Amino acid sequence: MLWQKAYGFPSPLFWGTVSVLLALLVRWWHQKRKSTNSVPEKWRCVGELSELTVFPIKSCAGISLEEAECTECGIQTVSDGPLKLRDRFFIVYDEKTEEFKTARTYPKMLLINVTLDGNDAVKLSAPNMPELQIKVPQDSESNKRTHCKIWNNEKVETVDCGDTAANWLSKYVLNQDCGLRLGYYLADIMPRRVAAEKLKQCFKTFKNKDLGVYSDLTSFMLMTESSIDDLRTRLPPHVSIISRQFRPNFLVRGSLPYEEDKWKWIRIGETAVFKNVKPCTRCVLTTINPDTAIMEPKREPLRTLKGYRQLTDPAMLKVEGSSPALGIHLGLHNSGTVRVGDSIFVEDE
Repeated sequence: MLWQKAYGFPSPLFWGTVSVLLALLVRWWHQKRKSTNSVPEKWRCVGELSELTVFPIKSCAGISLEEAECTECGIQTVSDGPLKLRDRFFIVYDEKTEEFKTARTYPKMLLINVTLDGNDAVKLSAPNMPELQIKVPQDSESNKRTHCKIWNNEKVETVDCGDTAANWLSKYVLNQDCGLRLGYYLADIMPRRVAAEKLKQCFKTFKNKDLGVYSDLTSFMLMTESSIDDLRTRLPPHVSIISRQFRPNFLVRGSLPYEEDKWKWIRIGETAVFKNVKPCTRCVLTTINPDTAIMEPKREPLRTLKGYRQLTDPAMLKVEGSSPALGIHLGLHNSGTVRVGDSIFVEDE
């Protein structure tokens, strides 16, 4: 119209274009928000839970379970008593440097087992060592609180489990009377860890609450039997592997190889819901047989994994380095009880 031209008002075509762009922007924002924060409405079954494992002491033997409770701090045993075994609530650390110690340096740690022993204690056992009962620290013993250092010198709080436990660990691992200590996490009074900013910037769905107590990263790690089976076909004939070398909490049967890489949401059973927050990068620990604590001489299967499972995203490479990936780290969205045999569901897009 003449008055629009005279006064410089935008044309109807302009406003129509703006309206379409705004509608597309709103739609995109809602889809993005739904995809990152909302539990899916539709699910499809991709397999079943074939193995469920808790690792009470970081870098020591795991315990196969038939059912477990999924909490923000990881899986824990289901029992009638007040004490439960929780995932990586114990940690071994150097009494002088306060640095945490793992089977990467001391492979025989993989042969240390822990079991419940009554309502307030656990029992440690290892080859050629007497069994040792340890009273699990309680809130009233907070005067024993100290710190130890994990990856990148991150300081985490722990409560020391006493000289008897320290002596037992030192004799078994170091063949000395001292040197190592055993720490325990008091969930009700100790703070949670805070993720590095570069990690959250690279992996957008990663939150502080996803960090495990003393685990390398998150409270949950999932792998699939099919991916391990495919890896077996690529290994030299003399190399054999078992799933426990990769230390997953959840092992899935029935899915396609490496399909888990693309799963965004995972539901196990009826109530426990998780988000895929990042790939699980692999280290030398995968080369150690968990039954014998012997390392494979040619660093298999790590060497083979590096040949075809390297990260390719430049941003991920900057954060993760050159380590290959196998399995996924999960963050808990809805808590619940899971059982071996439960169906595994993923978002049906």
